[in-house]
Amino acid sequence: MDIKTAYIEVKKTARFSTFGNLGDGTKYFWFCLHGSNMLCEQLLYKFADFNPTEHFIVSAEGLSRFYAKGMQGDVVAAWMTKRDRLKEIDDFSNYLSQLYHQQLKLLPQGCKKTILGFSQGGTTAFRWMHHSIIDFDFFIPYSCWIPEDINLREAKTDLNKQNIIYTYGIQDQFLTEDRMKVVKKIIATNELKLNIEAYEGIHKIDKVNLLGIFENYIK
Repeated sequence: MDIKTAYIEVKKTARFSTFGNLGDGTKYFWFCLHGSNMLCEQLLYKFADFNPTEHFIVSAEGLSRFYAKGMQGDVVAAWMTKRDRLKEIDDFSNYLSQLYHQQLKLLPQGCKKTILGFSQGGTTAFRWMHHSIIDFDFFIPYSCWIPEDINLREAKTDLNKQNIIYTYGIQDQFLTEDRMKVVKKIIATNELKLNIEAYEGIHKIDKVNLLGIFENYIK
């Protein structure tokens, strides 16, 4: 059998959620990427203690959706799998760039821009920045793996000109002590200049930690 695989680009409708009242009073813009097996609106609940007049948060959703439990249960989303990985990276990078730049046009002058990626969303953000030139003030890779198969020194976004705060919970079941040794080796190999903020917690965004990072680095 002579089976051939080909590709075609198609138009796709993407989904995102927002929190806050975008206007002249907006001082802080957040662009968020959720983790695997999540939906975009779930991430917004972590900003419940943020002033919606000063903060405007956009949470993008992964382009792939599936049932969390086989063929039933909640519908969740993810950013990529190992199948046609490079095509998926192109797709989500183009989607994120389009949404991000669309939102930037709406922001008042002087608004601080922060990108936050949780878990797979953080890994996705690194790949997006490697793929595209992105303008922002702060980047928070939250409890995420840093991709080791790309040279971040050659990223289209110069990561060492940005303020990066890597944060994770000490009790994170995925980022164990041994795994964090590998993450730190990847950081060193890529010559990334970033701040590491460890806190008492597991693999989830901690509201107190998130607020603390805002107050210590961004505010």
